[in-house]
Amino acid sequence: MITALLIIFALIIEYIYDPISNMKDTMVIDMTFDKYKSFTKDYIDTKYYLYISFPIIIIFFFSIITYLLDNYLHSFFSFIISLIILVYCLKPNEFIQKIDDLKFKINSNNEVEEIARFNYILAANASNKDSMDDIVDNIFYNSVRNIFSVMFCFLILGPSGSLAYVVLDYFIYSNHIKIDQKSKKNIKLIVALIDYVPIRLCAFSFAVVADFEQCMKTWKKIKKGKDIYDSNINLINTIGKSSIILSNEDKENALLNKIIFTQSVISRSLLAWLSLIGLLIIGGFFI
Repeated sequence: MITALLIIFALIIEYIYDPISNMKDTMVIDMTFDKYKSFTKDYIDTKYYLYISFPIIIIFFFSIITYLLDNYLHSFFSFIISLIILVYCLKPNEFIQKIDDLKFKINSNNEVEEIARFNYILAANASNKDSMDDIVDNIFYNSVRNIFSVMFCFLILGPSGSLAYVVLDYFIYSNHIKIDQKSKKNIKLIVALIDYVPIRLCAFSFAVVADFEQCMKTWKKIKKGKDIYDSNINLINTIGKSSIILSNEDKENALLNKIIFTQSVISRSLLAWLSLIGLLIIGGFFI
């Protein structure tokens, strides 16, 4: 039941207490990574190993902390630490808020506040990060980055696994940490392997909560690419977009209605995930 309580409390805290989103700034990751880099500069001289060892150390460190708290103090304290980490990593409410900001931007032609954070949460997988079409086309993949893969890593590795995933994702999409292209390519491969299962689970859940037959037909037509990272993005975005069917009336304001339908599909898919997780917890798959 600990798994269920952590997920329930994390979602309640984020949905009820809106200012919590402002506390999820990535400055914590920046500062911690800078200190880690300074500490290990005499031991790790390869940039790639530096980037990869950081999330591994995070998992190792928090595993030790929670073990010590559980066995030598009280499990309540390890529960609080796990809850704080999960609330920090899981971003359904912030993700929905950024989509609302996007809809407001389209309606009013105004700039979105906190543009750096906006671009991180709703990153476009293209050279032009400010392209509205690219951002809209990648909403489904961004839902995986911010919600579903985080939840999947939590179920498999616990809160430290979610934090490690967020750090790897941050290495790819952050503008603050400059990573060489070779290291970024290798990190993308690791993230792609982690995302492989949750992306396919998400694609299936999108099909279940929307037009199942249409999504399955589209899925069968998708060709596998050589790059697993780009293939994952193409799969989830293609299946997601195939789940959206606009009527003639909706096509009058197609871009805005497309975002509204996308938001609806993702929200229903999240409920499907939570329902399945609840069944697995009741079945004894998770503690």
